Amino acid sequence: MNNSRKIVAGATILTVAFSLIGCTSKESINKSTKQEEAQKEIKIELTFLQNECDRLINKDEDIEKTFQSYKNDFNLLSTSVNSTAKVNKMNKDELEISINNLEKDVDKLNGEEALKAYTKYTSPKTIYKVTMMDNMHSVIEATRGWDDGKDLVISFFYDHLHSSQEDINRDIKPTVNDITNGPVYKLRIIKDELQKHRDAFSKEQVEELETAMKGFDYSLDTQLKTIRSYKNIVNNPYTSNNYEYEEEEKYNGARTYLTDFESNLGVAKPEY
Repeated sequence: MNNSRKIVAGATILTVAFSLIGCTSKESINKSTKQEEAQKEIKIELTFLQNECDRLINKDEDIEKTFQSYKNDFNLLSTSVNSTAKVNKMNKDELEISINNLEKDVDKLNGEEALKAYTKYTSPKTIYKVTMMDNMHSVIEATRGWDDGKDLVISFFYDHLHSSQEDINRDIKPTVNDITNGPVYKLRIIKDELQKHRDAFSKEQVEELETAMKGFDYSLDTQLKTIRSYKNIVNNPYTSNNYEYEEEEKYNGARTYLTDFESNLGVAKPEY
């Protein structure tokens, strides 16, 4: 009887042991599979960048839009794999050197490092910080209005307090161009990046970002309308009843949504 019990007990122990070995083996296989998939995905992203780099160097059409998108894609992958290679400007030599250095850094990754890098690469926090945050804060500065910001219409107002109508008319177009090619353009890049990485963010995060951008959009559109309708110190949108204070309300609302978004993401700055 005792032998029987020992046999049963021994069998039970062996069953549990083999079960644990089986679980460990499955975990090991799953981990290995994930690492291989991560390495494969990172290689795919690198190949895409290499192709885009060739397009830029060969100067295909729509090069400015291609470069801005490439710059963000490159720096996102580079940051994720902890590479020192970065792209900042459209320069053939810089593009070639940076893509070659990034390729070397990607090739060095082992399975565990690749999985960690791909997790970082697909993280909404990394995506936002690398591809959107700088431009977003530049837009904030450009729409702060009277609050010591870089609102070009406010600056225009102060610079032309005693200007003739001829001087005002002469300076309107360059200021409109500065707004269009500055904050308006940067906001468009942010929208493109959000659309590109939409699936990485939660529904709530997307809504917060889109609502914020609508507010900044309104502020910038109002700036353009204001500057185009500027006449002189006696009759201008900032001192007459024609000025829409809704611009400030829209800006404050947009900033609140963005603050909530960045706080929840863990990237909020103490002060804008």
